[in-house]
Amino acid sequence: MSTLRDQLELPREGDLTTAPVGDARPFEVFIQLQRGKAHVHAGTVDAVDAPMALQYAREHYGRDQPCVHIWVVPRDAMLGTDYEKDLVWRTTDQSYRLARGYQVRKRWEQFRSKKDVDRYEKEDLKEAF
Repeated sequence: MSTLRDQLELPREGDLTTAPVGDARPFEVFIQLQRGKAHVHAGTVDAVDAPMALQYAREHYGRDQPCVHIWVVPRDAMLGTDYEKDLVWRTTDQSYRLARGYQVRKRWEQFRSKKDVDRYEKEDLKEAF
């Protein structure tokens, strides 16, 4: 087969200017690799309708890796923000929601002396065994 491929005259880059023919339209494919996890974008398939797109997605993306769920969405049904006009992040300060600066071990050691911690661990071991 490879010798036949070498004999074929392939078009040069930029020579394929023919428009797509037929009723096929692009569908974006999202797969879920494990139950309860998020769906991730896997790629695109071209199909006439949603059932055909789902079948193509099963055959193509289900073969590459085991996935538990597949979504297909017509590309023209998707809506996104504009890079230049829309801000996606918040403009107000909500840093209080982030867990930064907590040093629990240091505070625990300040609260309890090492002697108290050792006694607690010793008593806990007696009760457990």
